[in-house]
Amino acid sequence: MPSKRARSGPAAAAIVLFLLLGAAWPISPSLAASIAGVTVPDSMQVDGQTLILNGLGVRTYSFLKIKIYVAALYLQAKSYDGASILASPQSKVIALHYIHSGSKEQVQDHYREGAENNCGNGNCDAALQADFDKLVASATAVQEGDTTLFIATNRYFRVVFNGRPIITINNPKLGTLMISGFIGTHPPSEDLRAALLGLQ
Repeated sequence: MPSKRARSGPAAAAIVLFLLLGAAWPISPSLAASIAGVTVPDSMQVDGQTLILNGLGVRTYSFLKIKIYVAALYLQAKSYDGASILASPQSKVIALHYIHSGSKEQVQDHYREGAENNCGNGNCDAALQADFDKLVASATAVQEGDTTLFIATNRYFRVVFNGRPIITINNPKLGTLMISGFIGTHPPSEDLRAALLGLQ
C-alpha cells in the first residue's frame, strides 16, 4: 500500500489539478431547452457554422388555443431585433417541432396564409411567386413528433423534413421572406414572435 509520502508527489498534483478543473467546468451543462413537452437542441450546424438557439415558443390555433407546433429560431449570434436579423446576411433557421398532425393541404394552407399576411398589400417581390409555388407544392403531411427546418442562408433557402432535404431553392430572398413570416411585422402571433426573439 503506498505511503502518504508516495501520494504527495506527481500523482497527488495531478489529482489536485483534476479537481480544480472539475470545479471550473459545469458538471451538468444545459444542452437543450424545453417547452410544451418538446425538447430542442441549444445549437445546430449549417454549412460548417454553429447556430445557437435565439428563442422558442408555441404556435396555437383558433380560440381553442390548439397547440400546433413548437418553433425555435437559430442564429449565428443572438439578437432581439427582428428587422436587424432579417437584414443580416447571417444564416438563420426556423425549426418547427409538430405537436399536432396536419394534412398536406393544411400545411399548404398555412404557407398561403403566411404569404397573404406578409405580401397581401404588395409588400413582396412578385418575382418570388414562382419559387414560392414550388415551395407550396413540396409540402408534406405532418404528424406529432415530425420536424421541419427552414434554413435561410445568403446563397439558398432549404426545407428539411425529419432530417431529409425536401427542396432547395437558390433564392435567398425567399428564405428571408419565410423567416420574416415568423419574426417580421406579420407573424403567426405576437407572442410567438416575441418568444423567438427572446423577448419573453
